[in-house]
Amino acid sequence: MAGNGKVDWYGKDVMLLVQGASDELLAELAFNTEGVAKTGAPVDTGFMRNAMYSITPQGNGRAAAAATAGAVAERDMAPTPGVAAHEAAMHAAAEYTIYQENKHGFIYHALEDSAAQAGGKIQLVGKKWLG
Repeated sequence: MAGNGKVDWYGKDVMLLVQGASDELLAELAFNTEGVAKTGAPVDTGFMRNAMYSITPQGNGRAAAAATAGAVAERDMAPTPGVAAHEAAMHAAAEYTIYQENKHGFIYHALEDSAAQAGGKIQLVGKKWLG
């Protein structure tokens, strides 16, 4: 039986909400990874820790990291990785970080920590954005 009903679909509004939640979640995970990696990094002059930063949909922490790391030691930082819109990354920009990572696995540990927390963060961000 056909009626004269009408369904209003607010698809664009829903997609904007979901995108906002996704962007916030990616940022939360990137910042968590950065924080855990910095605290787990082997002791060095401070340049390596300070050269770690997050790139999120909300912003890029490279300038602050470069200033902080540059105040500790005069070294080059690795080039900024390409991160598209609605993506996030944690960048360890000291060129020698890979050697310390191979010895100590502190970034891998940080990624495992973020993966373990992802479920809870999805729930919190989802509830905030989607109710």
